[in-house]
Amino acid sequence: MDNPENTCLEEMLMCPVCQDIFKDPRQLPCGHSLCMGCLENLMDHSSGVPFRCPDCRTDFGGAMGVQKNYVLASIAEDFRETRRRRAVQTKTVYCDFCPEGEILAIKTCLKCEVSLCKEHVKPHTELPVFTGHPLLTPLGDLQERKCPQHEDKVLKYYCNASRRYICNMCSLESKQHSLATEASTVLRRQMTEYMEQQFTVLREQIRESTDSVRKLNGDIQREKRNPADMCLNNVTVVLLCLWFIVLYYAYNYSVENQTLTEALDKQQNRVHHIYSTIAELLNDHPTKSHKPSETDDKGFLALDLDTVSPLLGVSADLQSVERVKAKLDYPDSNSRFDEAPQVLSTQCFSSGTHVWEVEAEGHWDIAVSYKSIQRKSKDSSFFGNNTESWCLTHDAEGKLFAQHNRRKTALSVTLQSSRIAVTVNFEKGNITFSSGESTIAHRLHEFKAELTQPACLGLGLYQMEPPSRACVVKAS
Repeated sequence: MDNPENTCLEEMLMCPVCQDIFKDPRQLPCGHSLCMGCLENLMDHSSGVPFRCPDCRTDFGGAMGVQKNYVLASIAEDFRETRRRRAVQTKTVYCDFCPEGEILAIKTCLKCEVSLCKEHVKPHTELPVFTGHPLLTPLGDLQERKCPQHEDKVLKYYCNASRRYICNMCSLESKQHSLATEASTVLRRQMTEYMEQQFTVLREQIRESTDSVRKLNGDIQREKRNPADMCLNNVTVVLLCLWFIVLYYAYNYSVENQTLTEALDKQQNRVHHIYSTIAELLNDHPTKSHKPSETDDKGFLALDLDTVSPLLGVSADLQSVERVKAKLDYPDSNSRFDEAPQVLSTQCFSSGTHVWEVEAEGHWDIAVSYKSIQRKSKDSSFFGNNTESWCLTHDAEGKLFAQHNRRKTALSVTLQSSRIAVTVNFEKGNITFSSGESTIAHRLHEFKAELTQPACLGLGLYQMEPPSRACVVKAS
């Protein structure tokens, strides 16, 4: 992996005659430089012929003065010494695993950041766990290849735009910036089109008002009744109407402009938040799944990014979810809900008693669901429309319903708070939904079910207005 900056510097320090780094460079009157030896050879072969610069072909005639380029000579000598030192380092790279430290390495792993001899490189070439570890010729300057911005990352990828090597975090940040810029451009174009439409309507209103003024003036001229007063009064009324129309559309434009600006900021923040979350997950666990097992801390219940619908935005801590207007660009996944705006928790349980407390508002479903629930169906993927899920529904009018296997039951009770406690007892086969905290809860509905598969918490959000959002506040 050659440094592009060194390659460019090497080209600038190359003599145009011998195509090597300058040795004792001499500067011609035109500004170009040659090695002293190359200049003498050219002068010997051009006796009787006017000497020309090999770069710009300038003719210097019979007399020509040259002088040594001390700065260029110093730079060329320093570059030659640096290149020699790096070549020596590359040839004398030792294995980091050998205790004696005297066995030469044959490969350097950029991911492990270690140099390996013939014996210690075998696991990297034979074991599947090391698949994806890039092995290069031994590097003696590995520390110099660290990213200056992310010091714990190694430069791996070449960026054509900046003509330099970057690390994986720089690559993710560049992609995130490009997506945010694209979203900003789209919203700015939409706002411009809307403003043009509003101005077109305003011009049409002004034209119609002007025609009305002319018509009134014509009627006044024909009637000839108190012409001065009639003209003055009608013109004053029309001008006032025009003024109010202008004020009305100016106010509407101001409100719409503010709305579009807030939407742009919200969309940019959402894109930044989503890709920051993905970057953190990839950075912390690059080769492992982010799903915790049943043995993880049971006081923490996280939402599963692999199942979340593109119509839902998940917070960075994976505890909150909110309904969004435009679909988000999540990676393709067989586990993702495509039609239903729903998400499952990462943890699923198959025994014991579990209590989950959720704060929700708007039009929502809070459900207990098997992990085997359909994800791609337009109808049977929704919570309560199948045999794999039991849900409590709160619609936009504030009404409550309990639903399982397409059987929907209206509940006469009302919510005491925005917090819903879900209790799952595998031994008794009970699924209970209550209003308020689990310690002082008012029972809303209880399902009797023989739970035969691991069960998860499910959340569904169905409307933008009023805002629909939910947050897992406690799990035990």
